[in-house]
Amino acid sequence: MFDKITVDGTEFQIDPQTNFWGTGDTTKLEQLYNQMQPKLAAEMKELRYSTDLILFYVNPTDMCNANCPYCYLPKEVKSRGKNMTYQELKVIVEKASAFFKSQNKKGSVIFHGTEPLLNKENLFQIIKEYHKEVFFGIQTNGLALTESDADFIKEYEVNVGVSLDSPVEEINDFLRGQGHYKQVMKALEWLRGYRGLNVVTTMTTYNVGQLTDMVRLLQSKGVTLCLMNPVRGTQQSAHALRPDPAVAAAAFIGATEEAIRLTKAGKRIVVADFANILLGIIAPSARVMMCDISPCGGGRRYFAVAANGNAYPCGEFIGIEDFNGGNIFNDPIEQIAASENFLKVTRRSVDDIAECQTCTFRNMCGSPCPAEMHTADPKMLQKSYYCEFYKQLALHAFRVIARGDVGFVVKKSALRELYNLQNS
Repeated sequence: MFDKITVDGTEFQIDPQTNFWGTGDTTKLEQLYNQMQPKLAAEMKELRYSTDLILFYVNPTDMCNANCPYCYLPKEVKSRGKNMTYQELKVIVEKASAFFKSQNKKGSVIFHGTEPLLNKENLFQIIKEYHKEVFFGIQTNGLALTESDADFIKEYEVNVGVSLDSPVEEINDFLRGQGHYKQVMKALEWLRGYRGLNVVTTMTTYNVGQLTDMVRLLQSKGVTLCLMNPVRGTQQSAHALRPDPAVAAAAFIGATEEAIRLTKAGKRIVVADFANILLGIIAPSARVMMCDISPCGGGRRYFAVAANGNAYPCGEFIGIEDFNGGNIFNDPIEQIAASENFLKVTRRSVDDIAECQTCTFRNMCGSPCPAEMHTADPKMLQKSYYCEFYKQLALHAFRVIARGDVGFVVKKSALRELYNLQNS
């Protein structure tokens, strides 16, 4: 009935379909499982297949002030030079607000990029006017961020993600642009202690060996929540920057261990990606970030809007017209979510991926990312490049459970603050 894994001498028995797991007497576990299975199966089905849009990513501009070598956006998108007007942003936010109200919730709009702060005048005006109707977030490289911007962000309680790829200035600036490191150090001081701050690191061959040092640096700057995402091969140019999955797993696990050590010492910092995997084991339906579930959250829990108004299941698909679900200025949100091009993603399932069909961790991982898969397989059913990476992270999550360290990793409220998902 159960798959079995042994981690550091502890045997775990797991049902991959529901993520039910336990240790100890098999007969007792089977009895408990039989009692809980209908409820767990229903919860997993709801998590995997329901559409509950609570978040819109909006690119307010096609322009960027950096030229990161792994950028997932096609060059033709970034070269359009489109800036959303105040009126266009107003239409989107009012449409999103009305949709959220129809669902009896207060959802989120995250200004993403390219670089959203290149359109900050319009963004800030919209946030001033609508912050009581929707939660706002900004994902920025930090280059255009000023101290007064940071004050505005804190005043209006805007969640802000700042990019930083290396604790070594030269390596970070090679990846992010000259002067980026010093600018982000300033930004972290301006935002020190702000609970809506998170820092995003993109893992590449250049920085994969520095993740533990990154955790130490961020904690010293007062950052309590960080994300460490492996670079996606959505664009062919990024493939050479993808780290070896086994090397990436060892480095990532080292970073999570350092975060646990610091947290035990009273210096709390959470690596959100790992916390979400752990949450997917101890409380599967309570997961917040939706990349590591199948189908993923793209098109179901969120979708992305390009600067020209075209809508895609997530930002990784922007510019890939086979996944264009409509235009936010012309089409109802419900129609976009139900479009055939969105269904290509919302119907993609690990149950149809050969490597995943017999994998114990298939509903803890989700075989991300479909946009990355699409570059190699239009049906998005190939084995993920990062398959071994995610298997090792799942095993480490059980290791953390076995030694009783869950409370030093999972702080669900912190994960929810990342996207203001109080109503989910």
